[in-house]
Amino acid sequence: MIRSRFLLVMLCAAASLAMAQEPGKPAPHAAMRVGAAAVWNPPAEALAAIRQKCAEADPVHIERCFLNEMKAAGASPEAMAFAESLAGTMGVVYLRAFRRVERVDVAYIEYAIRANELEGVLLVNGNPSPIDVDDERFTMDAEMRKNAAYAALAEQYPHISVWPGDRFDGKLPTVTSTGWGTQTFMVQYLLRDGCHACAEIGTATLGFTFDTGGNFQAARVANVVAGAVPHAADIAPTSGGFDVAGGVEEIRVLAGKQFSITLTANRTTGYSWRLAAPLDLAMLKQISEEYHAADSGAVGAPGEEVWTFEAVGKGMVQLDFEYVRPFEKEAKPVKTAKYSIVIK
Repeated sequence: MIRSRFLLVMLCAAASLAMAQEPGKPAPHAAMRVGAAAVWNPPAEALAAIRQKCAEADPVHIERCFLNEMKAAGASPEAMAFAESLAGTMGVVYLRAFRRVERVDVAYIEYAIRANELEGVLLVNGNPSPIDVDDERFTMDAEMRKNAAYAALAEQYPHISVWPGDRFDGKLPTVTSTGWGTQTFMVQYLLRDGCHACAEIGTATLGFTFDTGGNFQAARVANVVAGAVPHAADIAPTSGGFDVAGGVEEIRVLAGKQFSITLTANRTTGYSWRLAAPLDLAMLKQISEEYHAADSGAVGAPGEEVWTFEAVGKGMVQLDFEYVRPFEKEAKPVKTAKYSIVIK
């Protein structure tokens, strides 16, 4: 018995030593709080030199090479800790920008050694942290098909695939707060007809929701817009543009196409969403408005309202929603939602 225990202890010690001496893999870190101090912005020429040097290294040592070069280039201890905390799961990344929001914040990362999609977005300082918005579990085809507009597009394009949208703009994703104190980060994705270089066939927006304590609740499809994605340079400016950075979500759609907007609601409380102003029928036509109760079946749990519209004219129009009790005629809405619709 004593001999068996001695052998077991020796084996465990040897395994621990082997793990400690394993090259190329930095030690794992527990979840850390991320702040602006972790941002690292080296000169472009210095970063290019580091990338070239480490790209030529043995693949097993790329991560350690980059971390060593980061430190030599003057990266702060916080920047080093952030990069090391992700090295074992996300590869060679660093924090290039940070956006303080409330409870849950946004970290803009860059992949140091990658051919495509160099930028990424993480939702940090919540529970869990970090959350990679481009983790494939959030964009699984089976989940996306629960949205009617996506399902219709997938029927038309059997090879439909989901790709990251703009991950560089420091104003994205937009953030909305509800009357219940929750936060929702609205993240946009590109829909393509297959591969990375294939035609763009639409966009999808997912809402990542956190409760008042910063605990992640779910990622749900907020809307899907079919059609080639118009670029900013292709849209004529107007004198009545809307401040998208000020909390107004932008939806781009081609004339003649339909799109859906999903709003969290709880009709067991008597509240529901309504349009704050009549539709401009020269620009938009309402197709439907449906309420879906929560899947959990819990009494009083919030559900979703899905509003579907068809784009008619070309230009820009704003949709304003109010969350009210229809029978309280004089009461002010407890919350609002605003969308800027760009029709190409």
